[in-house]
Amino acid sequence: MKTILRLGSASAATALLLSALWLGVQPLRAQEEPASVPAAPAPARPAPKPAARPAAKPAASPAAPAVAQPAAAAATLPNGASAINETYGDWTVDCRILNGQRLCLLTQAQGNSQTGQRVFAIELRTPKDGRAEGTILFPFGMKLENGAVLRLDDKDLGQGLRFSTCLAQGCLLPISFPTVATDAMKAGKTLTVAALNLSTGEPVSFNVSLNGFAAGLDRIGQIDR
Repeated sequence: MKTILRLGSASAATALLLSALWLGVQPLRAQEEPASVPAAPAPARPAPKPAARPAAKPAASPAAPAVAQPAAAAATLPNGASAINETYGDWTVDCRILNGQRLCLLTQAQGNSQTGQRVFAIELRTPKDGRAEGTILFPFGMKLENGAVLRLDDKDLGQGLRFSTCLAQGCLLPISFPTVATDAMKAGKTLTVAALNLSTGEPVSFNVSLNGFAAGLDRIGQIDR
C-alpha cells in the first residue's frame, strides 16, 4: 500500500511541473513574433487533474484478546500424600498419582509358598457409573479359550469370562462387577475363581477371601471421589 501511495504522489507532482513550464514558455514565444502580424493567442490548456489517490483502507480493529481458560486442578491425595497403602483384612488399598491422575486399587494377591512368586492376583478400581472394573491375574497353563468362572460362596457370580492377553507375569482376565455383585461380595465370605488346566483339563481354583472387602471398597470410594 505504501508503494502505491508513493507512485500516486509522484504522478501528481509531475503533472503540476509540466503545467508550470507550459504556461511560462507561451509568453516568450509571443514577444518574438513581428509587430505587424499580431500573434494569435495560444489556446489555454486546462491543467491536468492530479492523479487520484487510492482510498485508504480502514484500520483493522485489534483482535479480541483470547480468554484464558482456567487450568484443571491437579489430582491430589488426602493430607498431600504422594501414595497411600492401607490394609483392610485380606485386602490392600493402594492409591497414588500417575501422570497427573489419581489411581486407586483394591487388591489381593496369592503366592507360591515355596518360590515366593505371585501366582494369582485380583484388583478392582474405584466403582464408576454403577460398575467396578478390574483384572484377575492367572498363572500360565490354562485353557484360555474356555475362560473362567466365578462363584460367590455357593452361588454362580459370573461365567464365560474371557482372557484378554498374557504378560510375563501371567494371563489377564478382565472383570466388571455391577453394584449388585459388589454388594453381594461385601456380605459374602469367599470368591472362587476357576479355569481349566491346559494339560489335564482339570479345574484350577483360587479362593479369594472377602474379609475386609467391604471396608476396602468403601475406602477407595472415599479417596477417589
